[in-house]
Amino acid sequence: MEGERPRYFPDERDISAALPFTPGFGSTPPCLVGRDELIRDVCALLAGDPASEGGANVLLAPRGMGKTVVLNEIEDAARAERGWLVLPISGTDGKPIEETHKAVRQAQDAWSQAHGDPAKRSVSGVSLGAVGLSAGVSFAEESDSRRTGYGDDLRRDLGDLASAAARAGSRVLLTMDEMHAIPLAEARKLGSYIQHIAKRERQGLVFLGAALPYITETLLADRKSTFLQRLAVHTVDPLSEPETRRGLREPIEMHGGLIKDDALDASSSAVAGHPYMLQLVGDRMWRAAGGAGNPITINHAKKAVAEAEESLEDHLFAPTWQSLSDNDKRFLAALAALAEADSSPRVTAVCEQAGIGQTSGSAYRKRLLLSGMARPAGRGRLKLAHPAIGPWLRQSIATGSVQVPEPPLPGI
Repeated sequence: MEGERPRYFPDERDISAALPFTPGFGSTPPCLVGRDELIRDVCALLAGDPASEGGANVLLAPRGMGKTVVLNEIEDAARAERGWLVLPISGTDGKPIEETHKAVRQAQDAWSQAHGDPAKRSVSGVSLGAVGLSAGVSFAEESDSRRTGYGDDLRRDLGDLASAAARAGSRVLLTMDEMHAIPLAEARKLGSYIQHIAKRERQGLVFLGAALPYITETLLADRKSTFLQRLAVHTVDPLSEPETRRGLREPIEMHGGLIKDDALDASSSAVAGHPYMLQLVGDRMWRAAGGAGNPITINHAKKAVAEAEESLEDHLFAPTWQSLSDNDKRFLAALAALAEADSSPRVTAVCEQAGIGQTSGSAYRKRLLLSGMARPAGRGRLKLAHPAIGPWLRQSIATGSVQVPEPPLPGI
């Protein structure tokens, strides 16, 4: 009708149901591929004796590799399949003792309410399903004057909660995302509480964390905490080529789309086993083609890859580069330079290119692996973790948008 305002927003019914990909850190994709075996292995450990070595676990992977997605899947499985009480907290708050205690008190109140006992504290953000109770960390402050602060009675309260869960034939799963961010002193204290409850009190309390690989050089290297030393480490690896192709093709077909073979070849090659990149490329291809009913062509794939690589550079490569030390930046720049001619150069050649003594090569190699910017490539060799890292870094250095620190002067 003439004079009627144009419609800009899409129909609400067409938004969530029509999107086969979720390009966001920690977002669970509609089609999760390549993780079933890992999830089953961790769940089997968690289902065993809480006092055993499998009662405390941590998932390690660089950003974008899907560790948070795996963590969330295990949380959901614990609730749905076993009816466990799940307490999820985040290490980025910097106060894991306090946040854990908030979640525990909240869960205590929800548990009392679910069993007909009078609640002593007001609670928000709790969901009680038919087969499990989940408590987040949103919490309305209590008025009980006996409580002097969160953390004072955490070991007692967490033990009581685990005991209540055990009487109901359940157990407590405490999870911590971004575990690498928590202070060492807090990690030691929380770990001692968990270990005491699981081993000394023999209560049904199990733990699962998720962290960046460099935690092996920080928290997991601590010799004063037996809890941190006994964490079972699980690596979230890149996807295989068949898994990558399936992760691209199946969501498209499930949502009424079609991807041509040459487009699938180009997009899966660009993804290179990186789950976050898979979601980026898939999402951009879907949108470029115009959604369901429109075949995804090689041109759509090329456009999507270019856009996804730019996003990957801004949200993953650049922040990781900034977090590296000056020496590590020189080492990575040298690796990127050599990788243009040889995708898997020798560590000795990288040291020579960077002007770094070869005796220090193993240390630099290890730090680069922990950063997630490189991965092993056979004895004495190293390669970039994603094929887009080399072109991005070489171009950034050439244009001056990235500066490679000069080596220190002798004697300084």
